Amino acid sequence: MSRNGLSLRAIRRFERGAPLLLLCRGIEVGRLVPDGPVAEGTVLEVPMPRVPRVPLPAELRVATAPDGPDLVAPWRIESAAAALSLLGPPEVTIEDLRLDHGMLRGTGRELRNGLLDPIMFARINGTGARMATVDEPVALPEGGCAFRFALPILPTDLSESGLSVDLHLIGLDAPIAHFGWTRQGVGQAERRLAELEARLRQMEEEQAAAQQNMQAMLRRQFSVQQERIDAFIAAAATLLLDRLAVVPGQEQDALRSLLDSAGPERRGQPAFDHTARQVTVAPEDGLFGVGWHREEVYPTGAFRWMSPRGLLLNPLPERPLAAITLEICYLYKAAAPTLTAMLDDVAAELTVTPQEHGGFAVRIVPPAGPQPVRLARLASLTGGSPAEDGASTDRRVLSFAISRVLFDYAD
Repeated sequence: MSRNGLSLRAIRRFERGAPLLLLCRGIEVGRLVPDGPVAEGTVLEVPMPRVPRVPLPAELRVATAPDGPDLVAPWRIESAAAALSLLGPPEVTIEDLRLDHGMLRGTGRELRNGLLDPIMFARINGTGARMATVDEPVALPEGGCAFRFALPILPTDLSESGLSVDLHLIGLDAPIAHFGWTRQGVGQAERRLAELEARLRQMEEEQAAAQQNMQAMLRRQFSVQQERIDAFIAAAATLLLDRLAVVPGQEQDALRSLLDSAGPERRGQPAFDHTARQVTVAPEDGLFGVGWHREEVYPTGAFRWMSPRGLLLNPLPERPLAAITLEICYLYKAAAPTLTAMLDDVAAELTVTPQEHGGFAVRIVPPAGPQPVRLARLASLTGGSPAEDGASTDRRVLSFAISRVLFDYAD
């Protein structure tokens, strides 16, 4: 099987007769009429221009009539991925795209691949990613399939210059449709202005995240300082009370010993160890910016859910960052993590590796080598709300949960 169709080799000579039919559950999906007698050993290619939407697994039969005997053993189609290898990337067209009561609705058509299982997302005003709800595709009489989709449009998506939405299908690099709205009609200037407004909003969120991180660091430093003051007071009081028990001439040694045990600086934590090759950030740390939900701590461990996108602050932004590793312990409505990452304003390279104990490790690497990075912008292409899906009363929008984050630094 190839994109040219089904290749057959004749094991004996036969004269021109009935055409060769390629059938899938009784539906004709390909036909070949030989020009003349076929010699032994000749390779025939039966073209397969479409695949109907049928229950899987299915079989492809080669016969001279729909109710005729099989000329070769049937070829079994186990999954929808086989249709992609036969037909290539999907060619989806969007029809009836409209904004209806806060929802962007439309209909997608794929005239060749009826086994398509579409997963769609959108980029609003050129930033972020939002999943679209896609109905179960239905078969078309002429072959292929059609499906309806809906995308929620939030009030914050509408700006003074309008709205710009690019619809994407997972598996394709280029958008499959664009929707624009503005008071004076969509133009290049209006679209650019909408992107700039979205970028300004994102910068405001990043500034809020940086302020949150600074406040968390100040609280940690104040806590350490207060612990040392309390420990010194306790040590001084103990020294005064036990003065009679100290050997004469050793008061300074006793005081120095007490001061050394009075709340020393803890090492190995992101806020304090500026020389470590690797820094571990736990879900309880204050380096998670906008887009992350509150940490959840259980006896089995702690984790933190991310919404469709989130900001992650670098604990040591002045040092060259070699890589970031996200240890993902839970996924919502996805078999594997699908996300993009920006290190400051540069798109990063991602590698997803399954873990032996379960979950995934996502390694994020700067494309130009180690360099100082202030923050990482993460965007997940999968996710949803348990309340909207009827799974629970949790109204949060969830994508994936991390158990810890590792920051690797260069020398």
